[in-house]
Amino acid sequence: MIERLFRLLLRLTPRRFRDEFGTDLLATAREVDAERPRTIGRTIRAVADAAAMPLAVRADLRRQRRRPRVGRGASLRALAGDARFAVRSLAHEPGFTLFVCATLALGIGANAAMFGLADRLLLSGPAHVRDARRVVRLYSTQQPDGMRAFTSPAFGYVTYDLLRQRSRAFSEVASYAIGNAVEGRGASARPIRVGYASAELFALLGVTPLRGRFLTPAEDSVAGAERVAVLSYSTWQSWFAGDDSAIGRTVVVNDETHVVIGVAPRAFTGPELGRVDLWAPMTVLSARVTPNFTTAWNAQWLKIVGRLAPGVTPEAAGTELTSIYRRGYTGDDGPAANARLSVASLRAGESGSDAAEVHVLRWLTGVTLAVLLIACANVTNLLLARGVRRSRDLAIRAALGASRARLLRMLLFEAIGLAQGGALLGLAIAQLIGDTARRTLFSAVEWTGPPVDRRVLVVSGLVALVTGVLIGLVPAVRASRPWLASGLKPGEREGGARRSKLRTSLMVVQAALSVVLLVGAGLFIKSLWHLSTMDLGFDPDRVIVVDVNRGSLSEIPDGPMREAARASRRTFYNDLLDRVRALPRVEAASVATGMPFGYRFTLPVRRPDRPEMPRLPSGLPSLGAVTPGYFDTMGTAIVRGRAFSDRDGPGTEPVAIVSERMAGTVWPDENPIGKCLLVGQGSSTCTRVVGVAEDTHRSRLLEPPVMHYYIPAGQEVGFSGPVLLVRVATASPPPFADLRRLLTEADRTITYVRAETLQSRIDPQMQPWQLGASVFTLSGVLALVVAGIGIYSVMSYLIADRRREIGVRLALGARPVDIVGLVLRGSLVTALAGVLAGEVIAVALGRFVEPLLVGTSARDPFVLGATGALLLAVAGAATLGPARRARSVDPVGALRAE
Repeated sequence: MIERLFRLLLRLTPRRFRDEFGTDLLATAREVDAERPRTIGRTIRAVADAAAMPLAVRADLRRQRRRPRVGRGASLRALAGDARFAVRSLAHEPGFTLFVCATLALGIGANAAMFGLADRLLLSGPAHVRDARRVVRLYSTQQPDGMRAFTSPAFGYVTYDLLRQRSRAFSEVASYAIGNAVEGRGASARPIRVGYASAELFALLGVTPLRGRFLTPAEDSVAGAERVAVLSYSTWQSWFAGDDSAIGRTVVVNDETHVVIGVAPRAFTGPELGRVDLWAPMTVLSARVTPNFTTAWNAQWLKIVGRLAPGVTPEAAGTELTSIYRRGYTGDDGPAANARLSVASLRAGESGSDAAEVHVLRWLTGVTLAVLLIACANVTNLLLARGVRRSRDLAIRAALGASRARLLRMLLFEAIGLAQGGALLGLAIAQLIGDTARRTLFSAVEWTGPPVDRRVLVVSGLVALVTGVLIGLVPAVRASRPWLASGLKPGEREGGARRSKLRTSLMVVQAALSVVLLVGAGLFIKSLWHLSTMDLGFDPDRVIVVDVNRGSLSEIPDGPMREAARASRRTFYNDLLDRVRALPRVEAASVATGMPFGYRFTLPVRRPDRPEMPRLPSGLPSLGAVTPGYFDTMGTAIVRGRAFSDRDGPGTEPVAIVSERMAGTVWPDENPIGKCLLVGQGSSTCTRVVGVAEDTHRSRLLEPPVMHYYIPAGQEVGFSGPVLLVRVATASPPPFADLRRLLTEADRTITYVRAETLQSRIDPQMQPWQLGASVFTLSGVLALVVAGIGIYSVMSYLIADRRREIGVRLALGARPVDIVGLVLRGSLVTALAGVLAGEVIAVALGRFVEPLLVGTSARDPFVLGATGALLLAVAGAATLGPARRARSVDPVGALRAE
C-alpha cells in the first residue's frame, strides 16, 4: 500500500527529482510495507516524511549555494587527499595492482619502443641537416606500357651532372653513394662502410666539420680526384682515440692511401641513417666502378639530393627535373628515356621509393596500439568488476557526504596511478624491446642514443595519462553513482544487465583485436615462408662469393712489369680454380663478371633483322661474363642447348647463353638455338646462341620479369671486377678460412679477402617480412596472453558476483556439470563473437596490407580458421578454472552468506 502511494506521489514530482531520489523513496516504502504490524499513525508519518522530502532537498540545495567559495589551497589539499586515498586503496590490493600494472606495461612499453624506432626512422630524419624540410632526395619512376611502374633512387653520374648544370628548382645539388670497402692491409685489414660524396654534399646539408675541413671541388675533380678522407666521429675515436693529430695522417682504403682532412660531427651519417666510417670523393669510386662514368647512362649506382630553391614546391621541382632529364637523355633505353623524376623528403616516412620497410614499420606502430587497446579493454573490465565489489564502500562514503564529483575524482586518480605504474614498468620493457630490435632488425641503422630517451619518456608519460583516463572513466562514472538503499544493504549484488553487457562487449573487443593481430602474424609468417622457398634460379645458401683487394698497381714501376702484373691479375682466378675445387666440401667453382645480386652490367643487344630490342619493365638485359662451370656452381639449369666449355673464350667464336625470359621475348614461338645476336652499340659481329638457361632474379626478391644473357669470360670488353664463385656441399659451416688462406698464399699482394654466402646478400631484402612476422607474432602472442588472462580474471569476478545465483541453482537441483556448461557456454559465445568480429576487421584491413604479402592473400582461409580456433581454445582454457570454482559452490553457505 505504502509503495503504491509513493509511486503516485512520485508522478507528481519533477522528472529530475524522480531520477535522483525515486529509487531511494521506493526502497524506503518497501521497507515500511515489510514491517509488522502496520499502524495508521506510522503510515501517516511515513507519507508526511515523503511529502516533506522535496522541501528538505530544496532547502539543502539553497544552503549549498550559499556556502563560501572554496579557495585554491583547499582545492589543492582536496586533490592531494584524493591522490593519497588512491595510493592507499591500491596498496591494500597489491596483487590486483601489480597485475594491472604488468598488463598495461606490455602495451605502454611496446608503444614506447615502437615510438623510439619510428622517431629515428620516420620522424627525425638524418642528424645535422639544416632546414631539413627543404632538402630532398631524387627518385625515378618508369612506367612501361601495360606494366606496373617501379621507382628507384639510383642514377648515373651523367644524370647528376645534367641536373647540376641546368636545374633552377634546386639552389644546390649533390650526389653520394655508400658501400663496403676495406681499410688497411694484410692481417690488420678490416671491412668498413665508406660514403663517396660530391664536394657539394656537406655544404648542401649545412653541416660543419668537428675538426679540419670537408671536401673541395678540386679534390672531387673528374680530371683527377685526390685521395682524401673525412672520418666519422666514431671512427676518429676508435682509430685515433679522438686525437687532433689525426688530421694530416693517412689511412688505407681499398689499398689506396688517403689523407685525413677532417672529422664529421657526432652522429652525422649524411643523407641516410646507416653507419658511415669515412667519406671520400665521389669521383674516386666513379672511375673504379665505371671507367666511362661521365657518358654511361646505364651505370646507375649513385643517389642525388638537392636543396629546393626559395618558393619552389616539390611538385614543381619534379616537373622541371623531368623535363630537363627527358630533353637531355641520349641513351637507348626506352623506359628510362620516358622516366618521371620526383623528389621526397630525406625522412624515410616520406620516401618516394615506397619501401617495404616503411610500410611494415607503420603497420607495426598500429600493431602496438592494438596491443595497448587490448590491455586497456582488459583493465577496464577488471575495474568495472572491482567497482561492483566496492559498491558498499562507495555508498557509505556517499552517505557520509562525499559528492559524486569527489568519488569520480578518487576513482580516476586510481586509474591514472595504475597507468603511471604500468608506464614505469613499460619503460624497462621498452628498453629491452628497443635494444633487441636495434641489434636484430635494424642493425644497419646508426643508433646514437639509448632506446629510452627524453622524447620517449615524454611520449610514454602522455600515453600513460591518456590510458589512465581511458581505462578509468567509464568504471569511475558507473561506480561514482552508488544507490544508497541497495548499496548499504549487506549481501546486495550488482548483477545489472547494462554492466554485464558492457563487460561482455569489452571481452569481445579484446578477442577481436587479438584475432586481427594473430591473422597479421599468420599472413606475414606465410609470406616469409614463400620468400624463403622462392625459386631464384640459383642456390644462394650453397654459393660463396669471394672478392679480393690487392696492392695498388701504382706501386709497381710503369712499363713491362706493370703490364705483366695486370695480365697476371686477369688470369689469377682462372689459374686458381683447380686448387679451389680441390678444397674439402667444394663441389664446383667458377669466375664471373656480373652476377645476380652483385654488380650489374648491360650492353645494347638486338636481333640483326630488327632495329630495336623488345622491352620489359626491367629495361635492358643484364650481362654476365662467366667461365665454364658457372651454371653448375650457381645451380642454374640449362634447359636447352649446352653450357660453355673450355673451347669458348678469348679469340674463339662469339657465343651466348640466354635466359628463358629473354628467349621468349626476343624469339617468340621460335627455337633460339643458333640464332644471332648483335652485342654492343653499333656491333655487326654475330654472337651465336648456344643455350638457354632458366630464369634468375637479378637484384631483388620481388621484381618484374628480367632478361639475362651470358658470354664466355674473356669475350667481354670494358668490364672489371670479377669474383670467384664457390659451390659447397653443405650450407654450413662455410669454408671461409680455407679460401682466405688459399688466396693469400697464391698472391702476396692480396691485402684482404672478402668471402660471404650469396644468401647474405639476399637476407637484407627479407628483413621487412622478418620484422613483420616477428613483431606481429610477438604482439599476437602478447595479445592472446592478455586476452586469456583477462577472460580468466573477468570470469572469476563474475563467478564471485553470481555466487548466490549459482547456490540457488544448485539448491534447486542443478548438477555441477550443468554449472560448468553454463560458464563455458557464456565464455565461448563471447569469444566466438570476438573471433567473427576480428576476422571481419582483418579482411577489411587486408587490402592495405596486401602489397606486403607474398604467395598468400589477406583472405587466406587457413590463416583465418587457425587463428579463430586458437583463440577459442585459449578462451576455453581460461574459463576452466572459474568453471571449476563455480561447480564447487556450497549452496547452503552461499545462501547463508547472503
